[in-house]
Amino acid sequence: AVLAAALCGLAFAMPLAAYAAGADTERGFVAFQRFALTPMLLFAGTFFPVSQLPAAVRPIAYVTPVWHGVELCRGVTLGTLRAGPALGHVAYLMSFVVVGTFVSVRRFAGRLAT
Repeated sequence: AVLAAALCGLAFAMPLAAYAAGADTERGFVAFQRFALTPMLLFAGTFFPVSQLPAAVRPIAYVTPVWHGVELCRGVTLGTLRAGPALGHVAYLMSFVVVGTFVSVRRFAGRLAT
């Protein structure tokens, strides 16, 4: 589960690195913590099952990277992970890593060049 948790961490770190490359102040990080990260942790099945959420909120939980990371780690530790869903979770998290890395490298290069 360590690799799954590391992948989930990278799925957050790389887009935040892309944001940090262009940020002039730290105020955006506080807003991200308050309005994005905390609700994701609360509604992504981290502390209670997503099935207990209202039906209208469940699709929002399913698109968060936290839900994919939690499902991946839970499946690995409990031994219930199947190959198909695992590949889907890994691909979803990797898309955040790849896009975040690409954008952050371009933004850091642009800031260093000026």
